[in-house]
Amino acid sequence: MSLTYVVTGASRGIGLEFIKQLSSKGHTVVACARAPEKSEGLKQLVDNKKVYAVTLDTVNEASVKSAVEKITEIAGNGVDVLINNAGISGDRKYSSKDSPASEYMSVFETNVVGTSNITQAMLPLLKKSQTRHIINISSNMGSHANTTSGNLAAYRVSKAAENMLTNVLASDLKDDKFVVVSVHPGWVQTDMGGSNAHVTPQQSVQGILAKADTLEVKDNGIFFDYEGKPMDW
Repeated sequence: MSLTYVVTGASRGIGLEFIKQLSSKGHTVVACARAPEKSEGLKQLVDNKKVYAVTLDTVNEASVKSAVEKITEIAGNGVDVLINNAGISGDRKYSSKDSPASEYMSVFETNVVGTSNITQAMLPLLKKSQTRHIINISSNMGSHANTTSGNLAAYRVSKAAENMLTNVLASDLKDDKFVVVSVHPGWVQTDMGGSNAHVTPQQSVQGILAKADTLEVKDNGIFFDYEGKPMDW
């Protein structure tokens, strides 16, 4: 069955890979990014029939409003799945011992507030669908079971907060039969993950979509990895 997806952070990395794999399956995909016109990979996929590009800065209120208006023009009958992939890692040099306030604020704004902004704005379109899936791309670095010392303190804290956002959304939307989940995509070979990462974007997205295809209302509020295995919060 062909579905309509909206994917944020779609200009590169696993976001772009979502567009590739979803479109190859015949789904309609709206690829959202701050500057989609600068992504050669995305431009090659956009045909304005099944794959569309929309400019979106998730932390800018006017941009979110404009993007949702354009998405409504494309998918006025409803959006089946929202994949909140947009995120930043922040400056890798900072640990919990020296991260300045500005680092926490910047990373939190994108990874948590940005996810909340676009999710709230997309709810009317999601409610037009019977599927009503929201997939938040999180990280095992946001798991309270993974508190080993290291850098990227702001990223770790933001992903823990994003996981809580998943939980409260799942609770608040359960009566409307939504399925809201967090996903750890693995350590992926992207600009964020680096070349030493263990998982290719293709492997990560293929695994996430395989699990996503099986999601039911009873799965609302779960946290799993790209292999479909449960993750500790």
